Amino acid sequence: MTTASNQDIPRKVAASQGFQWLAAGFRLYRKNPLLLSAAFGVLFGTVMALGLIPVVGGSLSELASPLMVAGFMAAYRALDEGRELELPNFLAGVQGPAIPLMTVGAVQLLGTLLIGQVMLGMGFDPAAMMAAAAKGGEASPAEMQAILNQAMPAVLVGLALFAPLIMATWFAPALILFGGARPATALGVSLRAVARNWAAMLVNSFALGLLLFFAALVPMLLGLLVAMPVLFGSLYASYQAIFAVWADDAAPYAGDSLA
Repeated sequence: MTTASNQDIPRKVAASQGFQWLAAGFRLYRKNPLLLSAAFGVLFGTVMALGLIPVVGGSLSELASPLMVAGFMAAYRALDEGRELELPNFLAGVQGPAIPLMTVGAVQLLGTLLIGQVMLGMGFDPAAMMAAAAKGGEASPAEMQAILNQAMPAVLVGLALFAPLIMATWFAPALILFGGARPATALGVSLRAVARNWAAMLVNSFALGLLLFFAALVPMLLGLLVAMPVLFGSLYASYQAIFAVWADDAAPYAGDSLA
């Protein structure tokens, strides 16, 4: 994989690359699995601990998540370039463009809150669903059907609204860290990149979903200590393929920049 260039014009890749990104992520992970898994455990634990702070915890956790993603992007860039992986690599977001990255987190937070309000306004009642689930077999089929009928339209609308939010934030941390993009630029470019490569992203999402499903079967969720770093490796590989590797079509875009 080559160094990033011409990142403002997302390249279109074949759908089959969705599987290749996962394989590439696993190959990179194998270069230093212990440190990558340990770093994920520590960083994810820190983000979760922030979420436990009363009142502001959820917001702090959301703001910090792009910093963790950026740290793993820097770690995989070091491995990809043959450099020795060190702990400071995982702090690249904190030591570098922390404010732009946290701005992406703020967009995620605000978008999630707004979508949640839309779903509640459409009649989505999470408390009722949890209460019905707690009853187990005691809940009557008619009661469960009524709850599902009320919740389904809101859930479908919520999914439709979450899709562009996820698309816009998917590559944003890497674009900010590697390309120096402003938050608004990174969000827009990420949205365009995912939309242009929807087939490859769909295949990759399916592959990652299978990985996380099997990882969740490991007792005490220890499988996630492997699966999540591999997921970040896959994200790095997809960023490299879409933004940094241009192959035969590099010439038409020469001279472009992300600024």
